[in-house]
Amino acid sequence: MKKFALFFLCLFFLVGCTNKSSKEAVVEYLEKYRNFTTEIEQSLMKNLEKKDWTKEEKEKYILLMKKQFVNLKYNIKEEIYNGEEATVLVDITVYNYHNSKREALKEQDGSQNYIENVLEKMNKETKTIKYTLSFKTYYKENAWVLEQPSEETLKKLEGIYNET
Repeated sequence: MKKFALFFLCLFFLVGCTNKSSKEAVVEYLEKYRNFTTEIEQSLMKNLEKKDWTKEEKEKYILLMKKQFVNLKYNIKEEIYNGEEATVLVDITVYNYHNSKREALKEQDGSQNYIENVLEKMNKETKTIKYTLSFKTYYKENAWVLEQPSEETLKKLEGIYNET
C-alpha cells in the first residue's frame, strides 16, 4: 500500500511541476527580459547585426535595452482559455524610447550623428508608457507554451513602438 501511495504522490508532483498555467508561461517569458538573460541579449545582438551602426553604438543600445528590461513592470490582467489555447493579457510599463527617437529627430540639424543623438536621448529618458499586450499560448505535451510574440509586441517591450 505504501508503494501505491508513493507512486501516486510522485505522479502528482511530476504532473504538477510540468503542468504550468498559461499565465506562468507568460511570466516566465517576461522574467527572462527582467533578468536580461543571455538568450535575450543574444537575440538583441542578432537583430543589431542588420544595422549599419558602429560597435560602440551597438554596445550602447544593448546597455539601454538592459536598462529597459530590468526596469520593466508588468501586471497580468486576465487569462482567457479556449480549450487548448489561451490568451494572456498583460499591462506593461516601459521607458518611452520612441519619444526619445522623436525628440532626436526634431533636433536633428545635420551636425550630429542621428544614431548617437537617439542613443543619448534614450539614455536620458524618464518618461514611461503603458501598453496592454496580448500573449497567445497553447497546451502541448502537458505544458502551456508561449507562441512567438508579434513584432509589434516586441517593439512595445523595447519601448520603441510607433503608434502612428
